[in-house]
Amino acid sequence: MRQATLLLLPLLASLQLAGCSSAPERQIPPSVASTPALPQGWLAPLPHQGSSAGLSQWWQQFQDPLLLQLIERAQAASPTLQAAVARLDEARAVTRQAAARLGPSLDAQLQSQRGRFSLNQPTSTQSTAQLNAGWEIDLFGAARADRAAARQQAEAAGSQWHAARVSLAADVASAYLSLRHAQAQEEIAEIDIRAALALAQWGEQQRRAGLISLSDAALLNTQLAAVRAFGAEQRAQAQIAVLSLAQLCAQTPSELAPLLAAPPLAERPHRAVPKAPPFAVQALPPEVLAQRPDLVAAHQQWLAAASSEQAARMQERPQLSLGALLGRQSLRLGGTETRGTIWQLAPSLSLPLLNGGNLAAQTSAATARTAQAAAAFEQRWREVLTEVETALQRLQAADQRRTEMDRAAQDWQRIALDAERLAAAGVQSGPQRVNTQRNALAALSVLLAVHQEQAQAWVSLYRSLGGGWTPADSTPPSTTS
Repeated sequence: MRQATLLLLPLLASLQLAGCSSAPERQIPPSVASTPALPQGWLAPLPHQGSSAGLSQWWQQFQDPLLLQLIERAQAASPTLQAAVARLDEARAVTRQAAARLGPSLDAQLQSQRGRFSLNQPTSTQSTAQLNAGWEIDLFGAARADRAAARQQAEAAGSQWHAARVSLAADVASAYLSLRHAQAQEEIAEIDIRAALALAQWGEQQRRAGLISLSDAALLNTQLAAVRAFGAEQRAQAQIAVLSLAQLCAQTPSELAPLLAAPPLAERPHRAVPKAPPFAVQALPPEVLAQRPDLVAAHQQWLAAASSEQAARMQERPQLSLGALLGRQSLRLGGTETRGTIWQLAPSLSLPLLNGGNLAAQTSAATARTAQAAAAFEQRWREVLTEVETALQRLQAADQRRTEMDRAAQDWQRIALDAERLAAAGVQSGPQRVNTQRNALAALSVLLAVHQEQAQAWVSLYRSLGGGWTPADSTPPSTTS
């Protein structure tokens, strides 16, 4: 063993010297100096940090436990999310693989062979046990650049996993809101059908008595048909929403149907769309956009491309590798056996001289990929700005319409109650009361649509902000390099 250690000392010394002479950590190559500058406070922490409890914080503001339950089911079983997790695991494994190439390798080999190698010699047995050590010295940082690229790709995969979680939660919320809206509209349609049917029957009686024309009676029948068609459409929309939720939660519609069933129909509308919480912020601090996981992923992919370009450039530099072998070998020939130690130390230096422009082409291709990643990052940044501004504008517009429609619906509700009292006192006719009731229902239907629009705008804002934001989060996060 002492002899083996002495034989390996030259190898260990040369490896240590090579490590001391390695180049510093890679820098962004000059070719990407024109890449768009990152905004102040860029590396902001992602919201929720992968926490299921944190992911539900925004949705708790709807005060609907079923919505939270559906989001949890989707997060636990969605194939889309499982695929994102698999991509993240793969990227992390590639990172470990790239890091392993920076260190030395050591392999053990055992070999034994028996045979006759000459007609004039007896049968012989040869056995070998040896250790093979090798290390490719990263003189100019090519291997470290590959490791950095793999690490940045893994970080991008992590951001994409978070983006998938945010998108999945938003998709579930959007489908659930659509379901509740359709169920509420279906209830209004059923109540309106009863009122329209009463008017149509009254119109037929009036026509037979010659008090109204055929066209007036036909108009009442047409209104009844339109309300029935509207009710059928809302039932279909509700079924579509259940199918969407079943797909997002990786369950069958029959499994979710009991959970998603609407309250029974009543004489007066009582179904409602979950109300979106208030969001009075008119503008957002710029650093909030940095929490968009897809934008973070685009940034990391640009850095990974720059690292890969650096690695490609370093392939044109000299390459140094060290190898060593240490072992024992025995040879039995006839009745004689010979044993001994074998060793070898083999440093190697290679310099590419003529390769038909292959390495230069690889570098050019890597430079082009870096430019593409930089352009994709800038384009995504501009798209994110537009998405956030659009979501804010839609939410503000929906808030204004909701205020107006709340007032109008309340007015029509009072008018409908007055009509009932007048009809009960004999001051107003039945058809007048029914028409007033239908107008109130129409106003309520528009109000529900505005509530749905506001809630969906709120979901769009959640999606565009990469998972939610509140004014309490407006303190700029600390930056890291």
